[in-house]
Amino acid sequence: MLALLIVAAAVCPPQKLQAARFTPGEILGYRLDALGVDVGTFEVRVHTPPPGSDKRAVLALSTRARTTAFVSTNVGRYDAFATALLASDFAPLHYHEDIDEGETHKAIDLDFPPGADGSLPVRGATNGNAEPFALPAGSDVREIISTLYLLRAQQMKPGSPVCVEVFAGRKIWKVSGQMAARETIETPLGKFATLRVDAEAVRTDDPRVKRAAHVWVSDDEKRLPLVAVGEVRGKVIRAQLVSTSGGRVAQRRK
Repeated sequence: MLALLIVAAAVCPPQKLQAARFTPGEILGYRLDALGVDVGTFEVRVHTPPPGSDKRAVLALSTRARTTAFVSTNVGRYDAFATALLASDFAPLHYHEDIDEGETHKAIDLDFPPGADGSLPVRGATNGNAEPFALPAGSDVREIISTLYLLRAQQMKPGSPVCVEVFAGRKIWKVSGQMAARETIETPLGKFATLRVDAEAVRTDDPRVKRAAHVWVSDDEKRLPLVAVGEVRGKVIRAQLVSTSGGRVAQRRK
């Protein structure tokens, strides 16, 4: 489910990221549906770094994605929790992920940036059994959670490019596209003026594996990711923002 929002934000170098300005306490809640049928929920939270964290960390992000009771009972249970630490320049420092799919538990733990040899070491495990591996990656690769926030940290306009390497699902994806158009849309939180992002994610180890998606963010200083539509495991899934609280996330409807 996290992969659905992979294209919610990305920036092409040499643009410099703005300093992280998101306020701890912000919570964004999403409803996930397939052809109008609710399949799960997705939540993103902004925190202060916990005690003992990397001293460079100024911000922590966490996500929780899970299937509805109906889907868990009749199709299969999916429950994922992830956390990321970010430096003051919004660069990723650390990422941890726990995923339960049915009776299988998978965990991921890694640090950024990649090594001097261009490899990104990953400490993986399945049901407690260690599965370390490494992936070739560019120096600006980042994890999926902060990718969701990148666009909110930029001054973007129609025609602005979208491109970034993202670690997600134990793979590296090259995400590319552009801010396509300004549109006014109806959402569960009301009517918003938005910027639509059209992008495609391609797996770097197998270019045949591609995922297209469209994301609408509010056309204001908040840049709220309002709606995302994309393919997940062969199904078209829509994520809609249904609740906001805390931090600086105040609704601005137009």
